Amino acid sequence: MSHNLIDAIKKNLGDIELKKIDPNTQQPIADGKDEDKLNQAAIPAVLIVLYKFTRTDEGAQQVMIASLTNDWLNAMLGDDTADAIIKVSKYSDVSEVNAAERMELIAKQAVGLIRAANPLSVKDVKNIVAAERSNILLYLPPSLHMGDLLHDDTLDDNITKMEGPVSSIVNAIGNVFAGSEKGKDD
Repeated sequence: MSHNLIDAIKKNLGDIELKKIDPNTQQPIADGKDEDKLNQAAIPAVLIVLYKFTRTDEGAQQVMIASLTNDWLNAMLGDDTADAIIKVSKYSDVSEVNAAERMELIAKQAVGLIRAANPLSVKDVKNIVAAERSNILLYLPPSLHMGDLLHDDTLDDNITKMEGPVSSIVNAIGNVFAGSEKGKDD
């Protein structure tokens, strides 16, 4: 069962538009419309943090049972929360308070959407989020350096932003391995 968390969150936030990242320039694809920098940074950043968080059984379990009113950013990032907020704030030219509020809203929506899929086990949660990884990376600005923050070099790699038949196969293979991660420090 595949969900599109990005599309659902964009709709919940008022049908906002996100731009895919051009793998050659590492910038959002210019389409003549103004870029919503806060959402462009916050949505994929929070979702990739959620992805990494749910690679552990403990993280996936929290997504299944913890209160939706939790401080999800802090639960997912711990000591790195402030660094993630600063990255989104700087990218989007908004205050850290505004960035934190938007990121927390997105985190709560994402957890709610995962729960709406009625996962029956930790493995179900892991699979739901792992299936989203390739789509999330298409929108994640590399200049956020979320890979550095989360200790995962593949997140900022321009190959993950490519689309097409060969890239789809490579990303599908990556998703298989991504879904099988076990440790928190991967």
